[in-house]
Amino acid sequence: MMQAVVLPTVGPPEVLRFTRLARPKPGRGQVLVEVMATTVSPLDCQERAGQVSRFLPGGRPQVLGHDVSGVIAEVGEGVDKLVVGTAVIGLRALQNPGTYAEFVVLPVEAVTRKPNRLSFIEAAALPLSGTVALQAIRDRGRLQSGQALLVNGAAGGIGSLAVQIGKALGAVVTGVCSGDSAELVSSLGVDQVIDFEKEDLSTLTGTFDVVLDTSGQLTLDGCRKMLRPQGRFIPIVPSGRTLWDSITSRLFGGPQTVPPPLAQPRRADLELLAELAESGKLRPVIDRVFPLSAAAAAHRHVEEGRPRGRVVLTVSQKA
Repeated sequence: MMQAVVLPTVGPPEVLRFTRLARPKPGRGQVLVEVMATTVSPLDCQERAGQVSRFLPGGRPQVLGHDVSGVIAEVGEGVDKLVVGTAVIGLRALQNPGTYAEFVVLPVEAVTRKPNRLSFIEAAALPLSGTVALQAIRDRGRLQSGQALLVNGAAGGIGSLAVQIGKALGAVVTGVCSGDSAELVSSLGVDQVIDFEKEDLSTLTGTFDVVLDTSGQLTLDGCRKMLRPQGRFIPIVPSGRTLWDSITSRLFGGPQTVPPPLAQPRRADLELLAELAESGKLRPVIDRVFPLSAAAAAHRHVEEGRPRGRVVLTVSQKA
């Protein structure tokens, strides 16, 4: 058996239940990870509130969570590159959460070695947010060295990693945040910080090749003045408007809206994120840390507190 937090029904944070579940077993090509830490993302809160529909697998209570940092406890058949005792990071697919638990099964392709430079708590904030940021600006935005990137929401879990990944890719990076987060965003190595409380972004003009919006507040029309003719606007928060813009903007030329990435686990991407972290080019920002038993309080904080960086749940006292 293992301890876990389950979601017996959708609703406010208080519906989450700290309980015991059967410990899973890895199948062929899978590993069982003893979880040291995971995170509470806005996606988790949306799933808990019923804003993201999903069938519960096998009719069992749903376990939320996508990020994993921990230690391999068991390997399935066919796994030869990772051994028991290896410290790893991993990512559960968006359609298959389940990391609010002491043990989790992951495909070997969704796991890589944890950067030694990071603690288990820091490493837990890397897989989901890092994968979203990397796939957004590199794959969707096609950002190249020497180009200009603007990140709206640069102090958040995704944005704080996006600005660092942009710098690692050789871009000139502008971070948009509130004034009280300016020092944090500046410390991440950005070339310019814009305080959205003092400057109206709709009046901003510039020559950005990629605009990444993690807040859901920008639109393509609001970004046209700041984008190059072939620039790309990437909204992380999908909506009917952004879907429509992604279709129509391809028909009429000029800047385009590019759909957000699905952020599915890729071992190569996790390895790249780990390498950047190990070299000191990527530093996850941690807002607050809660024990797994306080998952409800952590959800409340994410929804009400406008976190800087990511909120982490410690699952093991070894974290």
